[in-house]
Amino acid sequence: MARERSPTMKQRPKTGLITGKEFKEEIAKTKMEDLQRFKDMDPLVSGKGAQPVYRDILTGQRISKEEYFKSKNKKKEKPKEITLEWGKGLTQRREREARRLELESEKDKPSARSRDDPELDNMLKERVRWGDPMTHMVKKKRRAEPVLPDLGASEKMKESGFMIPQEIPSHSWIKKGSDVPPNRYGIKPGRHWDGVDRSNGKEKDFFKRLNDKQATAKEAYRWSVADM
Repeated sequence: MARERSPTMKQRPKTGLITGKEFKEEIAKTKMEDLQRFKDMDPLVSGKGAQPVYRDILTGQRISKEEYFKSKNKKKEKPKEITLEWGKGLTQRREREARRLELESEKDKPSARSRDDPELDNMLKERVRWGDPMTHMVKKKRRAEPVLPDLGASEKMKESGFMIPQEIPSHSWIKKGSDVPPNRYGIKPGRHWDGVDRSNGKEKDFFKRLNDKQATAKEAYRWSVADM
């Protein structure tokens, strides 16, 4: 005697050669059966009408709905960024300030200057002319770069980790007017480096070997063309 099929037992789909219409009817029938079975299911099992459970992302503990959305809104709020003038901003600010001071000093001067104007005379004296055989004897006066009293919220810059002093030290080569020892990277002294060589002499030895190599090459070339 054949066993009766249980009403809840899911019928196996047709196999073999079937048409597209039969395939669509089979899918629609399966969806209706699944939907009806979900409706007849106990709410405690299906979770129908149950309230959502909110949990803390870090600890996994259950929290209330208000606490969940409160923590979510905190993440969306971006921290206030401190606007600082770094690098190019500071340079542009100094250039604008220098330009403003230059215009302030020029506006009170007469439009036409005579040959006896002392400022014009000093400017012509300090000018370096190409081809002048005495150019190497002229030592142009070097002026220290002016430092603005307000360098872009220095207190905020210190809070963000910028601890480099912006004042030119008294022992800097800029104020002394002396030449600085060369280095292989071509770094010139400025506000952040006073030009004092605090190395172990590696740069000095490097340039000495370079000069010796060039001198040896020149001497070898002279010997090679001596009999020509």
